[in-house]
Amino acid sequence: MYISVRHLNQGLGVDESIARFFVDRKVPEDNIFWKGRLLYIGRGNGFVSIPVYYDLLFRLGLSREILLAENHVRFMERVMHYAMLVEFNQLGFGAQLDVIIALLEGRMKNEGFFQELVGYLRQPILRPAGRLGMQIPALNRADVFLFVLCDLPLTEDQLDQAIRYWYSLHTTYLLMDDISDYKFDKQDKEESSIVELGDNRAGFEKAFDILQENCRSLKEINPVLGGHLEEMSTDLQDLIP
Repeated sequence: MYISVRHLNQGLGVDESIARFFVDRKVPEDNIFWKGRLLYIGRGNGFVSIPVYYDLLFRLGLSREILLAENHVRFMERVMHYAMLVEFNQLGFGAQLDVIIALLEGRMKNEGFFQELVGYLRQPILRPAGRLGMQIPALNRADVFLFVLCDLPLTEDQLDQAIRYWYSLHTTYLLMDDISDYKFDKQDKEESSIVELGDNRAGFEKAFDILQENCRSLKEINPVLGGHLEEMSTDLQDLIP
């Protein structure tokens, strides 16, 4: 389903130029993340989160020219491609890291953060390490995307904030997905943050506590986005068993 520039801009607070860039962008070829898709940004948190997070980086001080540079966006798209190959069990997690690391050769912008990120992602189970990772491993399952920060000229302060808002944003999307899919994930023994948080009502209550804190955090930098996600999380409360 179509996601409009107006929805991203007025409904989620995304900068209009950033919203238009991604909405109008052609679907990349030979990329499993967009396989079978006619639209670059369609319904689904995984797609919407791209312009939303790039808008957060813009709000942290990176220019549109840097964020939307073709060379960088293509790198981001390859990261998404390899992450989805792991999701579909077509590539091992370690092999995915090796391929993405090779893509960064000659274009590294943040060597220190790169080493920090690789050390964190090489763990057998993703546990918190410094400023990376959440206590619940299921909430770390999208963290390979953080390689995009290695390709951007961020100061240390910007990196700190980019990581902080990454977890506020993406753990919100992951929790919402896990709340909606709880019964199916439990039945199929799929990874679920709700189960890891305590399962049943206790797991749901802890999930909603995290969601509330995330929305408060996001309101600091994008009040429209924080308010929108707060409304979405409220609508999910009927699913508490």
